[in-house]
This record gives sequence, C-alpha cells and structure tokens, in this order.
Amino acid sequence: MLTAEQRTQILPFWAGLVSIVAIYFLTANAWKAVLIGAFVGGSAMLGYGRGVLTGSFAIAVLAIAVTLGFPPPDQWLQLIEEVRGAIFRPRALG
Repeated sequence: MLTAEQRTQILPFWAGLVSIVAIYFLTANAWKAVLIGAFVGGSAMLGYGRGVLTGSFAIAVLAIAVTLGFPPPDQWLQLIEEVRGAIFRPRALG
C-alpha cells in the first residue's frame, strides 16, 4: 500500500497521464494532449491540485461518456444550447 506522502508525489503524474489519454481520445491530436497533460501535471506539482485534479477527472469522465455512446463532439454545442435553454427559459406561473 502507498503512504499518503507517496500518493501525494504520484498524483500529479497520474493526473497528467489521465489527461493525456483522455484528450488524445477526444481530439486525436497528440500535441494538444501532451500540452494539456503537461499543464495538468505541472499545475498539480505546483500545488494547484484540487481544481486541476477535479478538471482532470471531469475530462476522463467525459471521454468515458463518449466511449459509452454520449453524443459525438459535433453535437455538443447543440446539446449545451438545449440544456441552457431548458435551465434558463422563463417558466409560466400557474
């Protein structure tokens, strides 16, 4: 088992690796994936861990959702607009 200190040291590398794989899967662009993964890993090493790690996890969940049949990327903008319209449209009082 890993100690808390060992986990703290490994976590930035893990977050960077997860981000690289997820971004590459979503975009099929290796350079973009490496740049974002390096940013995530570097930011986590500098102590911005909480928000960066949450974002890395969110990207991984998105990649898994796409794998499981979530709408393809070309439909995301339409889906976002539909969700925004459903949330912010005025409701009739009755």
